[in-house]
Amino acid sequence: MIPKTFAQYEQEGWQRNAATYDVIDLPTTRQAVTPILDSLGSLQGLHILELASGTGYLAKQAVAQGATVTGLDISPKMVKIAQKRVSVGASFLVGDASDLPFEAERFDAVVCSFGFPHFAYPQKVLKESARVLKSDGILTFTVWPESELDNNFFGLIQKVCQIYADPEVDLPPAPSSSALANPTIREPMMTQAGFKDIYTQTLDLRWPLQGPETMVEFIVKGSVRTRMLYERQTPAVQAQIRAGLVTETMAYIRDGKKSIPCPGMLVIGSKAVVRMD
Repeated sequence: MIPKTFAQYEQEGWQRNAATYDVIDLPTTRQAVTPILDSLGSLQGLHILELASGTGYLAKQAVAQGATVTGLDISPKMVKIAQKRVSVGASFLVGDASDLPFEAERFDAVVCSFGFPHFAYPQKVLKESARVLKSDGILTFTVWPESELDNNFFGLIQKVCQIYADPEVDLPPAPSSSALANPTIREPMMTQAGFKDIYTQTLDLRWPLQGPETMVEFIVKGSVRTRMLYERQTPAVQAQIRAGLVTETMAYIRDGKKSIPCPGMLVIGSKAVVRMD
């Protein structure tokens, strides 16, 4: 049997998570939508391509501000939910962000909300984004920075997994989830793909607490990468991970907190014009 690729696991994972995305992930990721759209200036009359468009929340906000949106996602279930959410002013299709089915220089802007960690070939996605952008087009996307182990949502999950999980389990080869948050990696990748004037901004996002099982629920119903690691552990280790996550979550609940810090990073780049001298 041929092993599944990272891309195949991602598609299966988001098919599975489509029904719970708006409850588990969206309360946090939607906090980045306004900064993403604000980076484009006035949206009136813009044609925007959204990569990893999910359930259509960002598209709906963009359409409300006068844009036309084309959304692309690997999950047919996500596409179906998005089209139901935004029936006018946006269209959604199933597709691969590393091989966009559009002609060159079609869009005014390309946006992506936390999708890059889930792309098997992020460099290809950057190049394809540059190709379909008009000469003055803008790419804006958000990523999760490298986690701090003691004081943010993903850092706490990482800390618990480092304590209990066996990292040597069989996982498919995958790119780093935080590469584009690292300037020494991001700048060459974006420049080589055809972008200039690269700007970043830290976003003060927070993950709402919905009870002691908040982080456990995220792993089993809202993640793909972390769930792959979790599912490959023994039942005893899975129980230790769940207990550890509940313990970390309860520390915030006992302190009366309603959320856990979950910083994001906004990245903006302009399409570089190739001069024919």
